[in-house]
Amino acid sequence: MSGVFDYINIDYRGRAKREAIVNGILEAIEKNELPKNAPLPSINKFISKLGVARMTVVKALNVLKERGIIVAEDKVGYFVRDVNVKRELKVFVFLTGFNSYQEILYNKIIEEITEPDITIDLFFHHCNPKIFKSVLQENLGSYGLYLITGFDHPVVSSLLTKVPRNKLLQIVRPPLLEGISSINQDFYSELRKALDGLVERLKSYDRFVLIFPAKKAHPEEIQKAFVHFCKDNDINYSIERTVRKGMISRGTAFWVIEDAHLISLIKMVEEAGLEMGKEIGILSYNETPMKEIIRNGITVVSADFVQMGKAIADYIVNPSYQNKVFTPKIIFRNSL
Repeated sequence: MSGVFDYINIDYRGRAKREAIVNGILEAIEKNELPKNAPLPSINKFISKLGVARMTVVKALNVLKERGIIVAEDKVGYFVRDVNVKRELKVFVFLTGFNSYQEILYNKIIEEITEPDITIDLFFHHCNPKIFKSVLQENLGSYGLYLITGFDHPVVSSLLTKVPRNKLLQIVRPPLLEGISSINQDFYSELRKALDGLVERLKSYDRFVLIFPAKKAHPEEIQKAFVHFCKDNDINYSIERTVRKGMISRGTAFWVIEDAHLISLIKMVEEAGLEMGKEIGILSYNETPMKEIIRNGITVVSADFVQMGKAIADYIVNPSYQNKVFTPKIIFRNSL
């Protein structure tokens, strides 16, 4: 009976302690640590073993009583009533921000999830370590699955180790923890190969400029892929942090990472009276519906976020170890 405590991880804060007790008892029932009619430890035992308040234990047990999973017998204690209970699955989705391509990803996940007992809660960290830490710590223990887009920072890697390995899926960006499920995109080797498709079109331009903003925590592998591509193909290149009017000159091709810079660049090109796709070239990063139609189409290099969203939804419904990498492709349009 004391084995139930092996399933309860109480190393969380605030309201999550109750959820940790509830989820631990449910997992113990599923693993047959607590078979039907088995007694639960006493409330005092929970308190002494877990170091929590009496009210926290009482509230957790009441949740299970209301679900019909356990029953209380007066002056005797709590007993397992039903072991054939399908648990509601709460999914914690933690993205960098609600960018257009992540909206595509998220909408596809929601579209694919039709099971009524699966709920998905969405959070954003904006690549801010303080926000990442606060939000994740507040929600540890409250969810059955954690789908997290991490970023390169010691605090992030450390915090991810606090999520149970079998409940964590690293998404969108390369995994920070090895041996744990991930569904992501390639930011270097396959991106480098995709850029080879630009060689012929870039012959019409004198210079290739990457607009790679600072302090946005974009993967550094993108810059490396760009530099190696340009050097391998003897292309005159530079890397800039933002778009400025002084950059806009005939014979320049741009690769723009952020959509805000894309819009600024298009405005500056039009103000300069230059023609996109002939006098100025523009490549954008990450496909969105807008880029298919704006100014007769913007060429993009992008992974398929619809298919990535479908793969993530499949994992939620049938969680098992995954290691899927989506490769980017060039979609040619009139801007380059």
